[in-house]
Amino acid sequence: MDPLQLYRTELQALVGGETLRAAVHCQRAFGSDRLERSPDEMERLIGFLPGGLRDSALAALRAEPRPEKAWERVVGVLVGADSVIRFDVDQALGGVAAAGHVGSCAARLAEGIRDASMVHCVVTDRRLLFASMDLDPVGFTPLAQLPIGTVLRARREGKLLQRGRVVVDFVDLSELALMTGVFGTGGADVLVAALGGAAKPAPGR
Repeated sequence: MDPLQLYRTELQALVGGETLRAAVHCQRAFGSDRLERSPDEMERLIGFLPGGLRDSALAALRAEPRPEKAWERVVGVLVGADSVIRFDVDQALGGVAAAGHVGSCAARLAEGIRDASMVHCVVTDRRLLFASMDLDPVGFTPLAQLPIGTVLRARREGKLLQRGRVVVDFVDLSELALMTGVFGTGGADVLVAALGGAAKPAPGR
């Protein structure tokens, strides 16, 4: 069922005068988060470690000028290794659901739909937005949104029991994965096409 056809009047009320391109029923994809914590937040969490280990972890954190790599130094201290394991278990299995820095496009959208089991991803000529559906009366409540210009590309990238998985890359190089169907790919193709990507899955997917 195409939500755009079923609920066009209600969706148009949600977006006002914008042109609707697509509406897809989806949820945040299964997988791990790679949303980096801010240095202040990391220092606060490290503060709970025992004294000697805490000092070593803080020194490792402050020695790395790149915030997105600082956690690797901390992990090295905690596990007694000089570097993290190179094999990416998350990517090989369920995939990465969200990746990016604090306040990134992906982080903002992921936070907006964190407590929602299912949402509607709505694409217009101006915005990418997520909305929950109200049943009585039928309508939509916005949860998170970004200007459509923040989307760099979208692609289908299926995983086990997530054939309808779509990865959205943003201009700040963060990414968010959405699951539009366990076995079907129709919703994924609609979403990818609306976001200006290629509907055909990547080789080997």
